[in-house]
Amino acid sequence: MKNISLIPAIIAVAVAALIGLLAGTLCESKNYDVIIGIATGVSLAVTLLPMLAIRTDSTRLDINLRIVSTIFAVLLLIVNFVVCFSTPQKLTIYFIILGLILLVYIGVLYSLVRSLE
Repeated sequence: MKNISLIPAIIAVAVAALIGLLAGTLCESKNYDVIIGIATGVSLAVTLLPMLAIRTDSTRLDINLRIVSTIFAVLLLIVNFVVCFSTPQKLTIYFIILGLILLVYIGVLYSLVRSLE
């Protein structure tokens, strides 16, 4: 049984939004600052929600979810801030890399949940 705790979910989304705002503010290219800020916030919200808000009956699954979510959140932060501090010529490559990382993350989470249930 999976439960989503409301208060940690709100905190996770708020933290992701604030980090997205920080990324947009620190962005070198003022043409893409809003886009990079929104992409950072959404991608971090996807990883922070399972890390902070999802509780299961299995302690092993909870620990594995948190570890995998933390690893991918740090990876996404690195990618987002590298793009933020460099001047992106095309955002297409950025979105492809971000999408691939998120799809791998969702696939890993799916396999974790399926294997430990």
